[in-house]
Amino acid sequence: MADMAFACASCGAQLEYAPGTSMLKCPYCGHENPIAASPWSRVEEIDYATGLAEAGQAAPQETIQVVSCKRCAAEFQLDPSIQASRCPFCGTPIVLESRAVTHLRPGAVLPFSFDAKGARAKYETWLSGLWFAPNDVRRLAKADNGFIGMYVPYWTYDADTSSDYDGQRGDNYTRTIQDGDKTRTVVETRWTPRSGQVSRGFNDVLVVASRSLPSGYLDKLEPWDLADLSPYDQRYLSGFGAQHYQLDLAGGFEAAKGKMDPVIRGDVRADIGGDKQTISSLQTTYSAVTFKHILLPVWLNSFRYGQQTYSFVINGRTGEVQGQRPWSWVKIGIAVLAGLAVVAAAAMFFNNR
Repeated sequence: MADMAFACASCGAQLEYAPGTSMLKCPYCGHENPIAASPWSRVEEIDYATGLAEAGQAAPQETIQVVSCKRCAAEFQLDPSIQASRCPFCGTPIVLESRAVTHLRPGAVLPFSFDAKGARAKYETWLSGLWFAPNDVRRLAKADNGFIGMYVPYWTYDADTSSDYDGQRGDNYTRTIQDGDKTRTVVETRWTPRSGQVSRGFNDVLVVASRSLPSGYLDKLEPWDLADLSPYDQRYLSGFGAQHYQLDLAGGFEAAKGKMDPVIRGDVRADIGGDKQTISSLQTTYSAVTFKHILLPVWLNSFRYGQQTYSFVINGRTGEVQGQRPWSWVKIGIAVLAGLAVVAAAAMFFNNR
C-alpha cells in the first residue's frame, strides 16, 4: 500500500482525499494538495475482446495488496489510515493479512461527495424512519465501530445489438354470442405469425462486480452520476478502502446481457405490434462491445442485534440508504390489533346508524 501513501509536505502525515473537493487534505494540520488532472488523462472505453485476451497486455493491469474476509469472501484494499478490525461488508472480525493479486486496473473513479460525518447524519435519518423496529435497535445501531468509505467495483458495457425474432401478433376483435334470450359480447384474439429484426445501441450498462453485500442493495443505490466520472487516480482512494472485483469481466458481460434482454424484448413487441404479442425465438448478436472498470463510492456499516449482523450501505454521492433491519413482532402485533379495533369500531358505528 506504499504506493497509496501521500505524505503531507507540512507535517509528514498521511494526506487523505477530502470528499466533495479535488483536494488531498492532512487530517492533522489541514495542509491541502490539489489533485491536478493530467491533460492527457481521460475516461476511456476498452475493447471487450482485448480485456478478455489471455495475456491481457493491452488492457491496463495492476498488482495490489488485498485483505480477504473468510466469511463473505470480499477482497479489498485498506488505506494505511484505516485501522479496521472487522470486515466492512459483513462485520466479521478480520486478520489483516494481505496478499498480492493482479487484476484489471480501474479506468475511472467517482469520488465521494460527503464525509463520514455526513454519512452518519443520513444514516440517523434512515434509522428514524424504521417503523416496527425493536425499541433498542437505534441505540445499538448508533453504538457502531465507525463508518468505512469503500470504493466498490463495477463494470459498464457498451454494445450494438441486432436481434432476429419469430413470434405472433394478436389483434383483438369482438364477437356477439346468442345465449338463449340474451346476447353477450366477447373479446377474442386473432393471431398471425410475425418475424423480423430490431437493433439497439446500449451505453454504460452498469453491473456491480461485488458479491459481498445482500443481493439487490447496491442496485437500489442507483442512479449514479456516471457523467462525473474522473480518470482513475489513486489519490482519490487515499483514506478510503477499495474492493477487488468478485465478478470477472466475462461474468459481468453475461449479467449485462440480462439487463439488455428486457429492453430488446420490449423493442420486439413494439415491432410486432397489435394488442398482444408472443415471442417464440430471439437471437441477439452483440458487436462493438466495450467496457470500463470503474469504482463507485459507498459508505458501509453494520451492527449486531441478537445473533444476527445487519448491514447497510449509503450512496457516497446522493446519500441514498439501503440496509437490513430487525423487526419487532410485538409492535407489529399491536398495530394489527389496533387496526382491527378501528375496523370493529367503524362497523359498530355504521350498524348503529
